Amino acid sequence: MKERFHTEVRGGTDMRDLKKYIENSSYCVEDIAKHLIELSNLELSEELKRELEDSLCFLKAAAENKYNSDYFRVLYNVLLVITGNECF
Repeated sequence: MKERFHTEVRGGTDMRDLKKYIENSSYCVEDIAKHLIELSNLELSEELKRELEDSLCFLKAAAENKYNSDYFRVLYNVLLVITGNECF
C-alpha cells in the first residue's frame, strides 16, 4: 500500500484544508474587497471597489463549484486569510 503524502504550508496548515470550500455567512465579498483595498494602499474609488467585488464574486462562484479546479478554492481561502476573515 502506498503511503499518502500531503503538503503542509507554514504554520502546519494542511493544503487539503485550503482546497475545500467552506460556506461562511460571517463575511461577504464586500468585506473581502474592502480589506484588500485597505491592505493594498490604493486609493479607494467606486470603480475599483466594484471591479474587485465583481472579480471576488466570480472567484467565489468558481470556488463553490466542486467540479472546478482546486486553484479557485486555494486562492479564495488565501484571500480570506490575508484579509483576516478566516484562519486555517
